[in-house]
Amino acid sequence: MEPSVSPPGAPKQAGTRRPCTGCSVKDLCLVSKQGSIAEVESALALIKKNGGSIDGRNAFGLGALHLATWRNHLPIVRRLLDAGANPDARDGESGWSSLHRALHFGHLCIAGVLLQFGASLNLEDTKGRTPIDLLSGPVSQANGDSPNSVATEVFSWGSGTNYQLGTGNAHIQKLPCKVDALHGSYIKTVAASKFHSVAVSSDGELYTWGFGRGGRLGHPDIQSGQTTAVITPRLVTVGLGRKKVNVVAAAKHHTVIATSAGELFTWGSNREGQLGYPSVDTQPTPRRVSSLKQRIIAVAAANKHSAAVADTGEVFTWGSNKEGQLGYGTSNSASNCIPRMVEYLKGKVFKGVSAAKYHTLVFGADGEVFTWGHRLVTPRRVVIARCLKKGGNANVKFHRMERLQVISVAAGVMHSTALTADGALFYWNSSDLDLRCQQIFSMCGRNVVSISAGKYWTALATSTGDVFMCDAKKRKDETPVFTRVNGVKRASSVCVGETHMLVLSSIYHPEYPPKPKIQSKKPSSEWSGVMEELDEDILFTDVKPETDLSVTNSEMSKGIPSLKSLCEKVAIQHIMEPKNAIQLLEVADSLEAKELKKHCEDTAIRNLDYIFTVAAPSIMNASPEILANLERLLDEKSSEPWSHRRLPTMTATYPAVIDSDAEGDNAGGFPRLRDSQKPASKLYGMSGYGNFLQKESSAEQAVSKQIRAIRKKLQQIEMLEAKQLDGHQLDDQQLAKLESRASLESELAELGFPTEAFSRPSVYVPNKKCEGSKKQKKKIKQAAQSDITSIKHEDKEQNHIKELPDVIPTHGSSEKA
Repeated sequence: MEPSVSPPGAPKQAGTRRPCTGCSVKDLCLVSKQGSIAEVESALALIKKNGGSIDGRNAFGLGALHLATWRNHLPIVRRLLDAGANPDARDGESGWSSLHRALHFGHLCIAGVLLQFGASLNLEDTKGRTPIDLLSGPVSQANGDSPNSVATEVFSWGSGTNYQLGTGNAHIQKLPCKVDALHGSYIKTVAASKFHSVAVSSDGELYTWGFGRGGRLGHPDIQSGQTTAVITPRLVTVGLGRKKVNVVAAAKHHTVIATSAGELFTWGSNREGQLGYPSVDTQPTPRRVSSLKQRIIAVAAANKHSAAVADTGEVFTWGSNKEGQLGYGTSNSASNCIPRMVEYLKGKVFKGVSAAKYHTLVFGADGEVFTWGHRLVTPRRVVIARCLKKGGNANVKFHRMERLQVISVAAGVMHSTALTADGALFYWNSSDLDLRCQQIFSMCGRNVVSISAGKYWTALATSTGDVFMCDAKKRKDETPVFTRVNGVKRASSVCVGETHMLVLSSIYHPEYPPKPKIQSKKPSSEWSGVMEELDEDILFTDVKPETDLSVTNSEMSKGIPSLKSLCEKVAIQHIMEPKNAIQLLEVADSLEAKELKKHCEDTAIRNLDYIFTVAAPSIMNASPEILANLERLLDEKSSEPWSHRRLPTMTATYPAVIDSDAEGDNAGGFPRLRDSQKPASKLYGMSGYGNFLQKESSAEQAVSKQIRAIRKKLQQIEMLEAKQLDGHQLDDQQLAKLESRASLESELAELGFPTEAFSRPSVYVPNKKCEGSKKQKKKIKQAAQSDITSIKHEDKEQNHIKELPDVIPTHGSSEKA
């Protein structure tokens, strides 16, 4: 066949115009927001046909995946991800990804699916917030006031050459890893140095690990040559007896502690007199510094000197004074092995101390900070103030510099830092004799609660449990730039060594068994009225307290515990932890272990940020039903004191749609509400059928769910019939659905739902937007609800009529009698 050639001079035919891809993207965003899964499939097919992008945005900068996440529609989100949607695509307003939006609204089912498709937990928005930041709040608020409901975990990372990490790893560990040997021990403070690490429990027990040659660990078998290192935390049992350790400091070659009674103990190398007693070159086990009679409340240790603060506020130093780091007013090469008070600071009251290789820092009860060392032989005050300025560099003339209350200091070889009561962070160069202190403005608003400094690194922990670090090795004269440490959460304390770092995380762990609630006693006025009516014999008889009787009766009613209850108790006390709470929750749900399930739910919803950080695979592999139940609990508990989360706007908190067959039920669903004693249907003046806020029995829930699924299928069949009447051709699958109408109506009749109430002519407009179909569904649902209520009233009347002959005889029967 010859190709057709246009004659010369004839106008050229216009080429075929390609369809607009923007319209298809707009349709996809629209149906993702308020359409069904079938309409999403049609929009995806249209985008594929036109060559459009599935990650296209609407006029508000939102993509289809963002809108489906906001809607909490699991089938649509999964379909979009299967079609190639980018889970890390950001919106055009705040830089939020879909995971940001899911965790902000508490949509845990959607978050689990997004994690399965590779969504990043470390992606930051325009304000530097990760998705987990939108889920987490202050650690102290989340844990509550009860000390018995808080557990701790120790994380470490860095170089493990000397086994100072405590995980048994002797290589470089780039990500935070939990020290499993300390699990179950409530650790209250940690210390780190180049060769070893130290931890103190709430019971005053002392644990050390790392390279032990030189006696720094306090274990006598290391000095005898039996071993050279302790790879995991080990309890120090020699030298302390039953004394409880209160504070601890670790240096390169020695360790310093103070007991709860204020006694000072040291051990390790004593070449520069840093142990506080003479005539000993190496001390392998803890030994008391007998020359220091005061009660010690704070200690610090550096390479070749040590420092302590007494309860009277006096500061004592000893060891090497080569750089004037002892603060005696002179610098000499001779060592001072006996603790001596810093006379220059006499008369002031100090609360804390920190020491680095060549200098020492202290802060007082009045918030003042003093430092000495680096050839500065006498203490000098560090002026820490927030200088209020205009837009430029000019100071405001009518404003003086604001004085701040310092609550913590950290001495590092490169930089020294100070933390104020309002969470502001200040720094200065440690070797700067002018002590020019500046505020680190990049950490404003973070509310820092803990700081620590090592040789090159400086670290801090915020009130929300995040950890930030700064490397000053190459930026000694520049402002520190802190970066977030991923993989650790709920941090309450940090400690920096020379080559590694320790973080102490505080997590919520509910007490088991829970304490019984104490009933309030009656007022004396009420008891006086009761006592007047009592007989005299009762007044002189011994009656046990009411609480004892109630406990005895409850114990007698329980009897012998079952094997199931014993297994639940063992699982709660010895197996369950926040990291595996989701897995145990699924096991408890399948076995109907109510006590274990309740305990796991309480642990999970109060440690969600920790679980997402440390055990994200448990969220990814959890069933949608379990996560949907946690969503409901998260909303119900949002009004309790421990919850920082406030439920967002009602239009953005729809219940999770897990199955595509039930998506029609939520078309007219009600948003979740916080602090609402009434159901949402009553608050909005609507009667919702099967509302998830209404408490129903399990049998009623199963029947109502089955009725809704059948009604949804019948709605789809009616829509297909309308299409067939309009002349549309149906495929084999759609024809099979039409043939199943009779069986579905019979199932509906067996469940007690009249088919006449549902089989009304459907109004289908194919060219109308999906809003018309939603209105139609709403009308059908309201009509069905009215039919259900009428049926219930008829059943009650019939039952009442059936009961009447048994009670009141008829007139005819009385005549026969």
